[in-house]
Amino acid sequence: MLLDGKIALVTGGSRGIGRAIALRLAEEGAKVAINYAGNQTAAEEVKAIIEQHGGTAMIVQTDVSDSTAAAEMVARVHEELGGLDILVNNAGITRDTLLVRMKDEDFDAVINTNLKGIYACTKAAAK
Repeated sequence: MLLDGKIALVTGGSRGIGRAIALRLAEEGAKVAINYAGNQTAAEEVKAIIEQHGGTAMIVQTDVSDSTAAAEMVARVHEELGGLDILVNNAGITRDTLLVRMKDEDFDAVINTNLKGIYACTKAAAK
């Protein structure tokens, strides 16, 4: 398998594109850490699918926009899976509406998750 022995962390790995990425990485032999924000059931489902096919997975709930939490998440992946070779910064949210109707807190949430989350996770993983 292409990724035997590799360890991957997929942010936003419980649904949508992140779920597909997590499943594919596992299919290629990687151990996969599945990050999720709020839907634990969906994350557990992805983990179960990976394990049913003989793979190794863990789930970790983290607000990726929180630099301290992101660093703790990366440390936990290192501890439980033995390192980190691949980081997929997939977590993202939308608060779609007309600009004139958008609330500042909605805009901030999008920027914090979609941009600061990449910064926080990459910084933690690069160490």
